[in-house]
Amino acid sequence: MQKPADVAVVIPHYNRADLLRLTIDSVLQQSAACQVIVVDDGSDTDQWQRIRLYADSQVQVLRRAEGPKGPSRSRNLGWQQSDCPFVMFLDSDDLLGGWCLHQRLAAVADCPEADAWVFPVLLFRNHPGDLRILWNQMAAGADLERFLVSDPPWHTSSTLWRRSALERLGGFNELVMYGDDADLHMRALFRGIRFQRMTSAVPDVFVRRSDANRITNGVSACLLNSRLVRLSEGSRLLLHFGTDSQRQLWQGQYFRECEYLLFQVPGSWGRICRVLRQWKCEWPRAGLAWWIACFYLALACATRRRAYLLLRIARRVAMRLMPVGCFPQPGGFECTSLDAAMERRVELLLTGRSGLKP
Repeated sequence: MQKPADVAVVIPHYNRADLLRLTIDSVLQQSAACQVIVVDDGSDTDQWQRIRLYADSQVQVLRRAEGPKGPSRSRNLGWQQSDCPFVMFLDSDDLLGGWCLHQRLAAVADCPEADAWVFPVLLFRNHPGDLRILWNQMAAGADLERFLVSDPPWHTSSTLWRRSALERLGGFNELVMYGDDADLHMRALFRGIRFQRMTSAVPDVFVRRSDANRITNGVSACLLNSRLVRLSEGSRLLLHFGTDSQRQLWQGQYFRECEYLLFQVPGSWGRICRVLRQWKCEWPRAGLAWWIACFYLALACATRRRAYLLLRIARRVAMRLMPVGCFPQPGGFECTSLDAAMERRVELLLTGRSGLKP
């Protein structure tokens, strides 16, 4: 009789069947009993026909037939389909290290009081080990405050969830396409989910970095609208659970969204005004910060192409006047290199010359 699976690995997929095959293979090499659940989010017909062939006794392939498009809905369908006691989420172009689930279940045994266990993950470009850069630094500051200023201390795949914790939270917010993982972790931290950070663990997931387009890094109208939804959902959460200082940090995200539009989306003044109106509507006591933002952004739109030096001066002034959290803080997001000892451990594991089980 086959041993029941301990972990469900949920993989949302959209139009990248070749990479998905590699991702599934990295899960099937684990020594721990696991279940793979792929949820297709409406891929092209030929892609869907290909990934259907990946289904077997250990791999279940589903297709989202209703509900909002996006990774949140797909991930929810996946974990709800499984009855495994533990769940982790993996993107369809990323890879598990051969030691991943063995290491994570060992952490469960060592820290059984936790609801979720968080592990470091590494970036890669072509194959695991070709970059020595952590996705982010986990042990640098308060977790919740870092999520509030868009410096998430861990990745979607960093977390091994107890299924009961996901049930308490209701899973991912299906209205949120962009920042859905940060939204889930913010709700979890506010609602007392007990996280155990495994900061000294060996990075065990490899997150792909490439120049290929991704669903959540474009500038389609759908995605831009979803970014506003995330702001609204976060505001609702902060108004219910947050402290005054946390609410101020979150309001900085409205300003940062305006700057994103200013510098990344051509002809975006109308959308910037929409964000400012939403900020004022949801936070009517925003006060001086809102007025400074309006003045700076109007000046920035007028001078961006004709007087860039004036724009830089205006931004420096705004940085001094506006609260912390409005502007990105200098730090190590996606820039934290492994130390030499950990780099050696990863190398030994990748080459099969380590005592840790693959």
